[in-house]
Amino acid sequence: MNRTFAVLLALAACSDAEPVEPTPTTDTGGETVATTDPPPVTDTDVPPAVLVETTGATPDEAVSAARIALRERVLGTWGREAPVALVEPTAIEVGANDAGHAARIELTDAELRALLDSLSERLPRPTFGGAFAERVAPLQQAAIANFVCERRRALLEDEACVLIDLEEPVRLAAEALRSLSLRPFWAGGVPIDGMNRPLRKPALQLLNAGEPAQQLTGLPFLVTPVGEGEPLRVGVDPAGVALVNATPGDGLVVTLDRAALVPPLDSLFPELRTALRSRPVGLRQWALVVGDRTEGAFADALDRALRDRGAGARQSLEAARGRALKAAQGARRVATLRALADEHRGALDVVLVARVESHFASRMGSRRTWYEASAEVDAYLAWTGESLGSFEARGNESGIGDERAERAAREKVAEDIAGQLAASPALGVTRGATAAAALREEILAAL
Repeated sequence: MNRTFAVLLALAACSDAEPVEPTPTTDTGGETVATTDPPPVTDTDVPPAVLVETTGATPDEAVSAARIALRERVLGTWGREAPVALVEPTAIEVGANDAGHAARIELTDAELRALLDSLSERLPRPTFGGAFAERVAPLQQAAIANFVCERRRALLEDEACVLIDLEEPVRLAAEALRSLSLRPFWAGGVPIDGMNRPLRKPALQLLNAGEPAQQLTGLPFLVTPVGEGEPLRVGVDPAGVALVNATPGDGLVVTLDRAALVPPLDSLFPELRTALRSRPVGLRQWALVVGDRTEGAFADALDRALRDRGAGARQSLEAARGRALKAAQGARRVATLRALADEHRGALDVVLVARVESHFASRMGSRRTWYEASAEVDAYLAWTGESLGSFEARGNESGIGDERAERAAREKVAEDIAGQLAASPALGVTRGATAAAALREEILAAL
């Protein structure tokens, strides 16, 4: 009886439940179909690990501001102006807003950790070789490791890296770097022609104890135009020279780019600063090439006469170089002249190639003699190899004895040639002297 009652109760409970539709069967062609679990639901409310949002009048301004803000957030105060790229352009969202344009960069926790893992490879790293390899390179390596550790500690809650003691590396590096200095590569300024066109690129030279600094490849400098213009970043080559892809204009001020050196390396260098200015070429820097015979009387007289008219002192050339230049023609002469200009690094603008002849003319009495002399001088601009003109003079003079008479005649034609050279607009003696004085004043003011 009790058992029958229980069965009836169970049947009644089933009749009250919602009917269940049978699961339709699928024809799989006899193959077994694997079932997969649905993908886990991601939490879209998790905030990014790093988020920067900036605005600007143009998209470029907004993006630039966003990159600066991201560097400051990830790298700290030092990183604001550091030449370090932290994200690709595709990671920056740009759109319009009421203020103009907005830029947004966000990094998830995983993206931030990946960025920090690669940070040591992204940081600027000049190459310290030669005498600096043992004293400066170890500090840079340890400084980068410490910097990355400090940023990981600041940005990640679970970071437990260990800092390196830098006291001894700092002392050694400071001793090695204290004798560095900076100067313009081209003596007197970047040479410009009569149309104010630069004949060489502006350049700087790094020195160590007064000599060209070697093996500091990539040491960074900031070149800032006087007046309007964006600063440029340059690095020196293994010889300590850096060319600047800019026109000198009103002048360029060069300083050490400390934002491109990881702390504390940035604070160990002495003040490195110089000004790059332009100067007109002319007879302020010149050299003379004469014939095979020693032309001492003519050369010395020409030197004195040109200096009296505002030119600079004559530069000396090796005898072999003079002979090679005198024999060269066409393209070979142009190449030889350009090489001379580069070797003298601003100390040579004009090369004069002279042909001087003299001969006995007559004798007066038993002692006084007359000699006749002639000179032909071709002037060349060393920087380009182009001709600046040809100049000729003839004259005669007397003296007691042949030697004195011949010397007097050569000196006379030298004086004549000097007057012609000084008056030539292409050689600009007066212009060069005035510009040189103004250049010195401008450089002193800039420094």
